[in-house]
Amino acid sequence: MLIAFLGDSLTDGWPGAAFFPLLERRVAQHALLNRGRAGDTVSTLLARLRREGLAPVDVAFIWVGVNDAVAEAWGAPQPRRAQDRLARLAADYEALLRWTEARARRIVVVLPLVLEAEGTPWEERAAETAATIAAVAARRGVRRIVDLRPDFAAAARQGRGPFTIDGVH
Repeated sequence: MLIAFLGDSLTDGWPGAAFFPLLERRVAQHALLNRGRAGDTVSTLLARLRREGLAPVDVAFIWVGVNDAVAEAWGAPQPRRAQDRLARLAADYEALLRWTEARARRIVVVLPLVLEAEGTPWEERAAETAATIAAVAARRGVRRIVDLRPDFAAAARQGRGPFTIDGVH
């Protein structure tokens, strides 16, 4: 089985925070393709995939959206109104799903999470971004939508954290 992982730095893997090598060892019977790139937003991921292409795959995991939630913190211009930002995100994610559907037999959407967002200014942004992506995926008929946020929140409440080197990775 050929499984593609499409996304941002969480998919790409950062030193000290990469899950992909662990996954390769655990599911060695499958061919895995990591198409994550640090800094990608939903729209830049789609643009990159359109340029580079993607051979047909059995399953595509899409894990992107963190940069869409926190881009303003890094100086990227964002629409002032949340409604405009979320409408643009929904349209971009819809296009990403349509593009991926033509290349993957099954799609799994992993909702973006800012691991250390609770109690920060990014908590609401991260939640809005995840909710928008979940709604688009459900509307497109994606059957597998994975939300890791409750598990990480539960672990944090039990004192198993912080989880990251920078609040995201």
